[in-house]
Amino acid sequence: MIREIVIYDINRKDNNEILHKKLKTVSDFKAKETLDCIKDLNDTLDDIIAKQGNRRGAIGLSANQIDYDLAVSAVTLKDKRYIFCNPEVLEENGKERLFRIGCFSVDDYRALVRYNDDVVIGYEDENGKKQTIALKGDQSCVVQHEMDHLQGMLLFEKAEDISKDFFIPRETVYKDGNVPLKNHGWLFELRRRLGLNKSMITPAYYSSLFNDYTDYCAFVQKEAAEKKELLEMIMKHTPEKGKILETGPTTSALSVILNQKGYDTYCLENDPDMYDLAIAVNEQNKTEVIYAQGELSKLPYPDRYFDTVFSYQELESYEEEKLSKVLAEGLQKADRYIFMVPTIKVVSNALKGNEILRSEGTWKKLIRKNSLKIVDEKSIGNGGFLILVIGK
Repeated sequence: MIREIVIYDINRKDNNEILHKKLKTVSDFKAKETLDCIKDLNDTLDDIIAKQGNRRGAIGLSANQIDYDLAVSAVTLKDKRYIFCNPEVLEENGKERLFRIGCFSVDDYRALVRYNDDVVIGYEDENGKKQTIALKGDQSCVVQHEMDHLQGMLLFEKAEDISKDFFIPRETVYKDGNVPLKNHGWLFELRRRLGLNKSMITPAYYSSLFNDYTDYCAFVQKEAAEKKELLEMIMKHTPEKGKILETGPTTSALSVILNQKGYDTYCLENDPDMYDLAIAVNEQNKTEVIYAQGELSKLPYPDRYFDTVFSYQELESYEEEKLSKVLAEGLQKADRYIFMVPTIKVVSNALKGNEILRSEGTWKKLIRKNSLKIVDEKSIGNGGFLILVIGK
């Protein structure tokens, strides 16, 4: 029977005790309760998959989510269904990493949760026969998440920093296309009304890349072709096999390309959605980009640690005071700061809506005002975008 999912209301502390209960060990595999629980888990999970698919190749449901008090989870790994009774981790062979994960009982929310990337799970199947299974990546994450359910633990309780690691994804918040445009003056407002500034739904665009079947390798090559001028400028001003930091990298596609070309590449991203996506892009491309989360105005690296710091469509979102701090911080860590920004001339659907569109002249004045020098520059796209290489 298809059962209704038990939903946890995050605004109440006294609801759905079953979700916070450590479930009973299954001891009688022929008992009616056990058989009913397994059948209802299978039926309910089948219904979920029929409605929304199994995009990441691993999807699961646990007994307390359909109001049973038994330590049982049903998980589909690719096209095969597994029933995990009384599961336990037998071996942890890999390193922990952050996974972006959702839960049917915590509607709309996602969490960044740290799980072991490579595990061996021991369990009993629906017939009570002891089994083991080795799991990696998303499969490992999903099964460990279901095991948390059996212990009465919800995903937000696993988040390291609930203030930033438990969130409603932007692709959900903006699913109706209602991304507000920030008005930075009459010219920007006029261009918006004329349809020249179209706020692209960035979260919706990137959310399509979260699906495991997406070819991140092809995506990286596409990004490299579209941003070849910026890549060429970075390589021109960075020593061979030099050390490079990309700030606000979204997918980190450019850092992946530079890593493939032999550069030692790092990425700093503050947005949890984008951080998780960037790691996935790196892993599928089998590159060795090093990631961290943090603020651009306080980079967590020693001074002079890099040869180059760069960003693509990041600095245009800052007011002048914060922009000055970000530039100064970047040039404490590297000899060169290279960035590409849209100008007031841009006619593009790639705007997020929070840009402060400045002319090329205004950008150059801001650089010189901070006692910095322009080492190199390039205007592309009929002046719609500007690449600047700056130093002290």
